[in-house]
Amino acid sequence: MDSNKILQLAKEISPWLSKVRGDFHMYPELGMEEFRTQRKICEYLDEFGILHKKMAKTGVVGEIKGKNAFKTIALRADIDALPILEKNDVSYRSKNPGVMHACGHDAHTTILLGVAKILSEKKDELGVNVRFIFQPAEETVGGAESMIKEGALEGVNAIFGLHVSSLIEKGSVEYRYKQMNASSDSIEIEVQGRSAHGAYPGDGVDAIVITAQLITAMQSIVSRIDARDSAVLTMGMIEGGTAPNIIADSVKLIGTLRTLDPQVRESVKEKLKVLVETLPVSMGGKGTLKIGKGYSTLINDDKMVELVKKNAVNILGAENVLEKEKANMGVEDFGYYLEKIPGAFFYLGVKNEKKGITVSAHNECFDIDEEALHLGVAIQILNILSV
Repeated sequence: MDSNKILQLAKEISPWLSKVRGDFHMYPELGMEEFRTQRKICEYLDEFGILHKKMAKTGVVGEIKGKNAFKTIALRADIDALPILEKNDVSYRSKNPGVMHACGHDAHTTILLGVAKILSEKKDELGVNVRFIFQPAEETVGGAESMIKEGALEGVNAIFGLHVSSLIEKGSVEYRYKQMNASSDSIEIEVQGRSAHGAYPGDGVDAIVITAQLITAMQSIVSRIDARDSAVLTMGMIEGGTAPNIIADSVKLIGTLRTLDPQVRESVKEKLKVLVETLPVSMGGKGTLKIGKGYSTLINDDKMVELVKKNAVNILGAENVLEKEKANMGVEDFGYYLEKIPGAFFYLGVKNEKKGITVSAHNECFDIDEEALHLGVAIQILNILSV
């Protein structure tokens, strides 16, 4: 199938794509609670005659076997929603109060089902096996890890994923070589001092003063890494003290660390550990550090990015295929898949100023131009066929 034929097939199912997306949008579900979403996905795959199985509690994996195929190419869609009360005045507005598809995962799911629908009718022409990964909990616990542990990538040679973006116009795509999204780690620091009356600070060890020094010193960790690397250390919560006239005996700091390079990630964590364990001691107190491992850095494979770029150009034209200048410091658990096998993640434009669709993700008024759905379907089919 050439690109024109694939685009034609995708465009023909545009009304169906809008209907499917509208249904998912009306019934959003939070991470690891996507039971209706899972059921609907299974119903569609049954309709298409695609064998599938449930995985990672609320996920689904389906597969089409190609004719005499020796390669398996996977596509992934995340299926969870966010705890947001939708304010859009549309016919497909969320019917689950306080839950909304404010990040476009309903569109991702729809696009993947569109690919499945078309390829199920063309399976005799397929020279590869195609695996469809519908993954839960991207927004929360990183459902990609659970899917991988339960075998979603077994026998897979390459994988592609996309994310809708209201920052770029409908009919455009953004790609990026190497790092696309940052890693994240949760940081929890506890500083122990010794309480005393506020009038007699010499009788105590002020955990707040120690913490103030620690916060300032932590910024030097980030400012003293190689200037060509990136790291963001944010302390978003601080708790300490019991009364205005009492020297605080303990303070807790909670934050996050985000990096784009695995080596920088480990280096910053090691420096942070040394700082927390030594600076408080020098001031008469004690510091303890807990680091919770978060999402991995999303690092695209250059060869797979080249395929995405080429295929997007065939569908959209070269002027609408843009190289993303900077990586996102936000996280995306597609990085877990790319730690295991080659692949690429890219952005599909859904912005349309004429329709008033300009609000960014994670907002109560987020929406997409549904005319972008069939374009995502066409590009993903080409990605499969070109590996």
